[in-house]
Amino acid sequence: MTNNHSCQNMDLLSACWMIRSLDQAVSALSFDSHSNLVAGGWDGQIKKWNSEGDMIWVQNLPDRISEIIFYQEKVIVASGLHIVCLDSNSGDIEWQKPLEGSADSILVKGEQIFATSSVYDIEHNDFLESAIWAFDLLGRQIWVTKMNERPWFILSHEEDVIIGLGRPISGWAEVSNDGEITNHSLFTDSPVMCGVKSSYGILFGHADGTITSFEEVHNKFSNSIESISATDRLVIAGLEGGNLVAYTDNENQIWAEQGSPITCQSIGFSIPKCTTHWSTRWSGVEGSLQVRNLSDGTIIAQSKISQARCLTSNESRVAIGSENGNIHVWQNEMFARRLDSNSDGEDKQSNERKALKDRLRALRNK
Repeated sequence: MTNNHSCQNMDLLSACWMIRSLDQAVSALSFDSHSNLVAGGWDGQIKKWNSEGDMIWVQNLPDRISEIIFYQEKVIVASGLHIVCLDSNSGDIEWQKPLEGSADSILVKGEQIFATSSVYDIEHNDFLESAIWAFDLLGRQIWVTKMNERPWFILSHEEDVIIGLGRPISGWAEVSNDGEITNHSLFTDSPVMCGVKSSYGILFGHADGTITSFEEVHNKFSNSIESISATDRLVIAGLEGGNLVAYTDNENQIWAEQGSPITCQSIGFSIPKCTTHWSTRWSGVEGSLQVRNLSDGTIIAQSKISQARCLTSNESRVAIGSENGNIHVWQNEMFARRLDSNSDGEDKQSNERKALKDRLRALRNK
């Protein structure tokens, strides 16, 4: 089943709850539990706005911000070759620690900070070495474990810390609190590219187009899996080449959309009529944003947008960060009001057009 393209003509950008910006391209976004927003840039700038949209602080870090997480009163980020801990209220740097290679992903579990890093060889166009690091909340290194495979994601699952692995081993691994790594195979030898927690357990997206869980092959596509999002009922996969596909646990395709390469995709907030799904694309020249009804793929609204670099959401807000430094934030209640207002306006225009046609028809009949 392909997507239903009937949609509202609402201007998504004018329906924003707020627009903020960095002085550089946006590379990471994250909402904390109070809907405060922290944004990081490609050159290391990081800003925090409160839930009302007021800027709280700005800080400049060594390099590109690739991930932002929150723990207690701390903001912990991956910045270039460093992992950095900031005070959430002031933005002051509490500590920063260098890693060997690029800091990729971070996770806090059991008051222990896990971080992954990788060294990329430009000449060979491949990753040479990776590592998993553990720090306490004061920034003291507990251990480091080096490995040949790049961890493409790190997640907390029940009592475990899980990583998805690239070449040569592929599969997944458990990381213990003392740094021991236990490798496990999946139902394909293809490298893991992405992963997500879901009601089916962790889903792994592979370079050969397979989506697996711990127990089975969940689905199989013709192109590499670049991103996965999931609800209790649906899995949405972003494929290399621009195909966006939603399916159920029995591999039944619910909707699909082919287009320019997908830069971001995520499940968004719910409005009275549906739960939303947000996706951005980049053709190389022009960017686009689509908001659709998650359950059937019908496009609710769409708009041109600058090249999107990151997208984050919570129960009431969606934020998109772009190459030009802009950050657009939508709020569920305002979005629903604008959508209803736009629909009412279209109904009024439709009725006016119908009345005019009736009058013209009446004149012709005289």
